[in-house]
Amino acid sequence: MQETERTSALSRRSLLAALCSGAALAFAPAAFAAGAVPSPTPRFRPLASSSFARDVAPIFARWCEGCHGARKAHRNLRLDSYEGILRGGDSGPAVVAGDPDSSPLLARIDRRERPAMPPRKRLPRPGVHVVRAWILAGASND
Repeated sequence: MQETERTSALSRRSLLAALCSGAALAFAPAAFAAGAVPSPTPRFRPLASSSFARDVAPIFARWCEGCHGARKAHRNLRLDSYEGILRGGDSGPAVVAGDPDSSPLLARIDRRERPAMPPRKRLPRPGVHVVRAWILAGASND
């Protein structure tokens, strides 16, 4: 590539970057005023409506039932049914409805207490947020 071709390509890129930046700056104040631009630090927002069957049970089925299900109930904790969650296991109730910070189940899946659950692989943050929102909303059975 010759020097003039390189300069020309650089000029086109610079012009394109300047146009994009200018457009973004022109629309940014209106977008911020309208609330269309998300805050730079995402915050936890509870779900509009938390459903045990729709939102929470599938998470437990995928991540917990291998050790806390019908075939195996480690420490007598079953997470394969709503009743099992409320009953809890050897260490007592798994959730405190309306109080996620006092719920042992959430403390373990959020890795704030030991043993952290699931033990080998971390539950994805969106799943933790769904469980937190459900508990905060009262941990109802739909």
